[in-house]
Amino acid sequence: MKLYSVDLSPFASRARLAVYAKGLPIDVVAPEGGTKSPEYLALNPMGRVPCLATDDGVSIPESDTILEYLEDKFPERPLRPASAEDKARARLLARIGDLYFTGGAGLFGQMNPATRDAAAVDKAFADLDNTFSYLERFLGPGPYALGDKLTTADCSLAPLIFFIGVFGQAFARPNLLAGHPRLAAYAKHLPTDANVQKVYGEMQKALMERMAAPAS
Repeated sequence: MKLYSVDLSPFASRARLAVYAKGLPIDVVAPEGGTKSPEYLALNPMGRVPCLATDDGVSIPESDTILEYLEDKFPERPLRPASAEDKARARLLARIGDLYFTGGAGLFGQMNPATRDAAAVDKAFADLDNTFSYLERFLGPGPYALGDKLTTADCSLAPLIFFIGVFGQAFARPNLLAGHPRLAAYAKHLPTDANVQKVYGEMQKALMERMAAPAS
């Protein structure tokens, strides 16, 4: 079984985190020739990561679908919460991340101070602050998203939380979570988990490589 992944992608990172946390014998590989190569498009016509290729020749794209499949296929080390309410909350937290965290995506195009649009930056951070408020409201008591152990909610949120630090540093806004104490405590706790730390290390390395690469 292979997981096709790109280290900096938050969606591929959530799938990798689930694989690591469950201790699964799944090879994590980059798409040979890139995500738009004919070989990769034959597996995933959407041309995005992640995509899981099973030993039976089935291709499973989309990170949330992969997480659900891994839980169904390998139930021995569950990441799904136990109760129906917590299962619903885990899906809700992931949904908030998917739908509302994207407001920060525009900040990637504003990294260069020489070409930065101040109004666009302010709008993106305002959108992010709204997202932080939603997460603050629905996070559990901690230290993880829904209690005292890593769940599918953390797999979905942790890679997105990584970028809060990236944006805070890049735009000299170190106190982005000042008004969201629960989320701030959660973000501080995440890197203490060995599997999250591994994924964050992969993401940081990929980020440094991207920043060092010459502009195309």
